[in-house]
Amino acid sequence: MRHIFFAAILAALLAACSGAEKPERPVLAVSIEPQKKILEAIAGPGFDVVVLLPPGSDPESFEPTMSQRRSLSDAEAYFPVGYMPFEEKLAADSREQGGTRVVYSSEGIIPVTGTHSHGRGEAHTDVDPHVWTSLRNGKIIAANFAEALSSLRPDSAEVYRARYQRLAARLDSLDGEASRRLGAAGAHAFAIWHPSLSYFARDYGLHQISVGQESKEISTGRLRHIVDEAREDSVKILFFQKEYDSRLASTLNESMGTRLVTINPLDYDWDGQIMLIVDELAGK
Repeated sequence: MRHIFFAAILAALLAACSGAEKPERPVLAVSIEPQKKILEAIAGPGFDVVVLLPPGSDPESFEPTMSQRRSLSDAEAYFPVGYMPFEEKLAADSREQGGTRVVYSSEGIIPVTGTHSHGRGEAHTDVDPHVWTSLRNGKIIAANFAEALSSLRPDSAEVYRARYQRLAARLDSLDGEASRRLGAAGAHAFAIWHPSLSYFARDYGLHQISVGQESKEISTGRLRHIVDEAREDSVKILFFQKEYDSRLASTLNESMGTRLVTINPLDYDWDGQIMLIVDELAGK
């Protein structure tokens, strides 16, 4: 009887442990943290969203590791932004493996060109990749996510569309607030170390003055030109991204007589970062 009793207990424990195990959620992959926040708002708890760009990495020079490239095989879909060099390698891997659908989240966004020289020194028409630094673009990205998920899970299409509508309404509200506050403050120009706010500037008719040169030393002539341009436009703020050389930024900030404000365009709270920028430009 004792053997039967202990066998029954063991069977019950095994059954309980088995029941506690939950199947892994299906995986969706994105390039950067801002995409993750938008995608999670649409996908809800039914998916695990993984980010391929490690924290603190420069998306314009990042090289994915072999393990990161292989990890895409676990994803049902990969959503590149569409304009960063490392994404094409990952998208090509996904197409070659055949199991991961590739959907460009920037589809439908009118690109900004000519802001990035990458040290080449010649005129060019490269697309500015920072499409997510815009509340209006965020709506387009969210719509692309909702459409892709509706295709992956047709039975949940209405749920994804409803989530998109809620997110779109919130982004519209923030966009309206930003427009009113920037207009009332008379904001018209700002300086930034790396030109990551081109789409934000376009949304609100602002002049973005890019002052950095890919962390290289600034020549005396270049410095004089930047200072003159900033003074002509009555620039009061220099936005700085922490992944760049702060010593050069501090020197330039002192020369221009501006206030140095640290921002993180790659933060998960991308819309919060945009409203922080609005706060600074509008005087809070």
